[in-house]
Amino acid sequence: LRRVRGMVGASTVTALAVGLIYASLRFSAEHVAPPLARHPMPLLVRPVLAARAVAEYACLIAFPWHLYMDRDVETHPTGFSDSSITGAAQRELQTIAGVLVLAILVYWLIRSRKRDLAVFVCLVLAAIAYLPCSGLVGLNATVAEHWMYLPSSFLFLAAAIALTKLLRDPRGRSRFFVRGVAAIVPIWILFLGARTYLRTFDWRDQRTFFEHTIAAGGDSARMHINLAGVELNDGHFKEAKDQLQEALRKAPDEPLAVLNLATVAIKENDFRRAHELLARAIEIPAVSAEARELTAVLANKETGAVDLMGLRLASRTGAPNWSIEKRYIKVLAESGQVDCAIAETQACLKTQWYRAESWQLLSQLLASAGRKQDAVRAYAQAEALDVHLGDRPKVL
Repeated sequence: LRRVRGMVGASTVTALAVGLIYASLRFSAEHVAPPLARHPMPLLVRPVLAARAVAEYACLIAFPWHLYMDRDVETHPTGFSDSSITGAAQRELQTIAGVLVLAILVYWLIRSRKRDLAVFVCLVLAAIAYLPCSGLVGLNATVAEHWMYLPSSFLFLAAAIALTKLLRDPRGRSRFFVRGVAAIVPIWILFLGARTYLRTFDWRDQRTFFEHTIAAGGDSARMHINLAGVELNDGHFKEAKDQLQEALRKAPDEPLAVLNLATVAIKENDFRRAHELLARAIEIPAVSAEARELTAVLANKETGAVDLMGLRLASRTGAPNWSIEKRYIKVLAESGQVDCAIAETQACLKTQWYRAESWQLLSQLLASAGRKQDAVRAYAQAEALDVHLGDRPKVL
């Protein structure tokens, strides 16, 4: 931008190299279409949510006290109760605050255009990085703190440049203002460090993280589902059921809550309830394959019969799912249809060749079928894809 000799060409070549490396990784990867949004956001609502998001991010950057994963700036009225009216009013105040923050940033951008090119460029880059996740474009959430990583880096760089020049050359500024800034910034940085230190204890284990997140205000359906998963792993079925029912209270159509409730019902041998929940889950595209798999598991638990057709249907439903495919292949082999299991694994490897576990399973199947040389070649392919595979006991 300053037209320094040689910099434009070098920067262009570097950018192209990075772009080519990214494209080679991005477009060669397996693509699974994202699920369609269940509630498309009207265009007239998006600017309002975008303004609220700016206020949410500004508060998160300046004073990160309430930290949790799932954030939302939508208004969710639940009648004319005090909590519903208060929540709606707070969201409207957040809209006004977002507009004010935007006005300040635009003023800073315009003013820096002539005064400081470096600050201006950083602010422009921050705006470019922020626009795709600003809320003006429909995404899977209205706000998410990790979307601010790249924009905030440019924003902090602009602020650091401006602050450095202010402290080095305070001409035209009141002495009280300069001293105030010089005192507040170190205190703010110490606060951020202390907040980070205290926050690290939340990561002791999964239960601590989910419980602290919920207590901090992040009691979303997803957090309750995750905590239910911890309870399930610990064998606490009643507590898991309570968490899942709370998740459904917050999001009545949440697919994972329905599916996991069916899992709890199966573990508790409540087969009637399990059938009801699985029939509901099968109609939800996001978990239809898993629901069909659980239906086959339920049939086996009820009657002892192996529902091969049900597992086959589950493996053919939705996007490729190796977990379901692997169960179907193993059941085929256990039922004596080893050749069919080999053919199924080979068909899977035609499009998903990159998974060492798949080649290892194929090696085991070939060995059981007496095809030793083919089994050795398949295992060699598995070792080529997983450098740690050779450290484990060999299957052949």
